[in-house]
Amino acid sequence: MNLQNPNIENDCPREELAAYIDGELTPRQELELEMHLAVCKICAFGLNEQKRLLFTLDFALETEKEFKLPKNFTKVVVANAESSVSGLRCPKERTKAVFVIAGLFLLFLLGVGGATKTVVAAFLKFGEQVLAVGSFAWHLVFNVAIGTAILLRSVCSQFVYNSAFSILFLALFFFISLFALSRLFSRYNHS
Repeated sequence: MNLQNPNIENDCPREELAAYIDGELTPRQELELEMHLAVCKICAFGLNEQKRLLFTLDFALETEKEFKLPKNFTKVVVANAESSVSGLRCPKERTKAVFVIAGLFLLFLLGVGGATKTVVAAFLKFGEQVLAVGSFAWHLVFNVAIGTAILLRSVCSQFVYNSAFSILFLALFFFISLFALSRLFSRYNHS
């Protein structure tokens, strides 16, 4: 092998220097690079500079004292983050986002080009599947609600004929309903 090959100089600086330092090269690649480093002063200088930089970073990170954060650092970061996203709750931002999404979708369709029909068909098929699952979930919730109403009606009708139990049951149902509604309103106001 000719170590004085002038074509070697045209590849300088070599990109494999970082991989060489990290030990990511195969033995064959390492040998070729070491032979190149013996001939090429530019790459040898680059390798030494990268090694010097790594040693400097290692030394700086080892001798650096640990940085202490203020006690309320997380609270300050959270408060700043919450105050900077207030524009996302604005209705104007939502309409702008819808227009941006629609524009991106149109650009996507233009980018797809000739395969637009296939892509649109796939989106429509996906939409049908989502609607089918949503319809199933809606019917399930609706049927459970109807079944619960029927059960409650039959249980309540048994208590209506017995007036002492009916007043107690209605009072209990009224207080439970008030408690549930107050919990729902308080959770809604907190969110």
